[in-house]
Amino acid sequence: MFVFDQLRSRDIPIRVMTVFILCCMLLLTVNLWRLQVSAGNDYRDRQENQSIRAVRLPATRGRILDRHQQPLAMNRLRFDVHMYIDELRPLFYTHYMRLKAGRRMSRFEQDELGREARYQVVSNLTMQVSLRLGQPQVLGKEKFHTHYYKRRYRPMTMMQDLSPGQVARFVEQVHTVPGVDLTVNPVRTYPNGDMAFHTLGYLRRDDAPDSGREMPFHFRYRLPDYIGVDGLEGVYDELLRGEAGAKTIRVNNISYRTSEEVWAWPESGYDMALSLDRDIQLAAEAALQANGPETRGAVVVMDPRTGDLLAMVSLPGFDSNKFISGFSRAEIAQLNDERLNRWLNRATGSGGVAYPPGSIFKLISSVAYLEEGLIDPAKKVYNPGYFRNQRLYPHYSLDDTAPPGDYDFIRAFKRSSNTYFIHYALTPDGRIDQWRQGKRILLDWGNRFRLGRKTVVKLSASLPSPVREGSGYFPARDNKFKKKNQFGEQIGWAAGDVANLCIGQGEITVTPLQMAVMTSAVANGGKVLQPRLVKRVDSRQAFGQARNQVIPVKVLNNLNLKRETVELLHKAMLADVADRDGSGRAAQVPGFTICGKTGTAQKKVPTGKFHPRSAVRLFRTDHITWFVSFAPVESPQYAVVVMVESGESGASTCAPIAGRIYRAIRHLERERKKGGPRLAKR
Repeated sequence: MFVFDQLRSRDIPIRVMTVFILCCMLLLTVNLWRLQVSAGNDYRDRQENQSIRAVRLPATRGRILDRHQQPLAMNRLRFDVHMYIDELRPLFYTHYMRLKAGRRMSRFEQDELGREARYQVVSNLTMQVSLRLGQPQVLGKEKFHTHYYKRRYRPMTMMQDLSPGQVARFVEQVHTVPGVDLTVNPVRTYPNGDMAFHTLGYLRRDDAPDSGREMPFHFRYRLPDYIGVDGLEGVYDELLRGEAGAKTIRVNNISYRTSEEVWAWPESGYDMALSLDRDIQLAAEAALQANGPETRGAVVVMDPRTGDLLAMVSLPGFDSNKFISGFSRAEIAQLNDERLNRWLNRATGSGGVAYPPGSIFKLISSVAYLEEGLIDPAKKVYNPGYFRNQRLYPHYSLDDTAPPGDYDFIRAFKRSSNTYFIHYALTPDGRIDQWRQGKRILLDWGNRFRLGRKTVVKLSASLPSPVREGSGYFPARDNKFKKKNQFGEQIGWAAGDVANLCIGQGEITVTPLQMAVMTSAVANGGKVLQPRLVKRVDSRQAFGQARNQVIPVKVLNNLNLKRETVELLHKAMLADVADRDGSGRAAQVPGFTICGKTGTAQKKVPTGKFHPRSAVRLFRTDHITWFVSFAPVESPQYAVVVMVESGESGASTCAPIAGRIYRAIRHLERERKKGGPRLAKR
């Protein structure tokens, strides 16, 4: 052959080169035999021991914005320090040999020494890094060993949520530490703290295996993610959450990663624009909190022209950020306080909470009387300071909070005379003992105002109602029975029940949101509007059509009120605030013509105690105080409803709160016209 012929050549360099080539070929052959034959089984076992970890990558949640594009819920960048265990293997071995120091050890002792060596290396690095960042931390053994044996392919979290100063120190001092790196993760944040807690809702950690997207594999592991639980975060979680992505990590037989590949990048959630005005919301919360640190109440501010909810307050609330960052023991105690019950959304009545309306129901009674032509507004009814008729109604009597005297409609309204309204409820056509007709009229108009029903329905075929609300209780038009007793027996109506109904007492209950709808209908001339909380959802998925779809204004019912009725009622509500003897005069704001009505209702609440002899549950009487209003009277733009539990009266408790809100609104309007700064944060 040619090669062997070269060996016989007399040219020595050619012979040397030929020998060299033969040696290389021989060496290559030996190595191929070793890889393919001798070590083939080892490589085959190693390949079989490799596996793929499918990791779910969470998407960035969509933002929640107010009507002026100010953020109510957004995402911030969180800087975390992670340690990559697979990069520390040389340090593990060096420290292990140092600890072993040539001693003869059993296999079990070697394993235990290896565990201890690994922990000491990582613990020392953790302390070194945390000291340089000014936040010393001690790594627990259990935490490290759990991560090492179960999640070795993933980086281990050392520190979370570094401040800007700590990030700068990391870049300057820590970047040379082996195995340590700085990662950036989007984290949900609520920049206004506990503002609108019940409306926005909160998140909780989600470790469910479902991905929400079709993938060629099942997720065995997932990075930290959160799911919406309550409020808008819960109702529209699928839209806000976006689509999760995925990556695969290939790990070897000792669980160290060898490569990774992103299969699908996460798709961010869609933004949501609300009707809320952040500055009015902050002002309303501050006004309600000024009543006391443990105030239990609600405020609803609504635009009577469109139904837009400008503010929706329920106190006490809680900081939604705590559900992500974690709670202290004191905060857990606050959250679980049964008396304050921070979970209840008192504004919408979610959780079954509803309240007797008291004298604010006289708005509906007035509309019913005026529209049915039952009263002459100028005709006077004498009020002796009580209502009592032993001949016709021997089982019913009621003291009147208004002083004795003659009352026409406006004086009866602004002084909240119970006798005046009961008189027309029991004798609607002027004849004696016609309370059944009075009951029919009141029930008919109460249902026209949609009491006893939820105010917000589904926004579209694919979008549910953005508000979780209660319906309260109001009898149907043809209701023959008032209620059922504790034995399930139907209880019929009596004259006293109709008398209580017309002044907002008895069995009926409402929510502040329903009262905002009622007040707006009186303000705008009779249009019962659906409250609008969500103005736009930036999502094709939500509507099946173009992005930035606006939720339209919706009229639930048109009462077609007479112009004379609306004008007279506006005049009476204005007198309630503007006149010196009006019950709502504490809500006066110079330069703002405010129309209002106060209300105070009694509600029986359980004390948690029982009678020692009969074992009957004991109750106490609590006052539910109200103030409903709108302004300005010449062109209503704001309907403000205030409700406070355990208040003194609507006049002394709620009217001043409404006054503070209107003053803040007036100041805000002036600043916005000037183009100046908005209201400062709380």
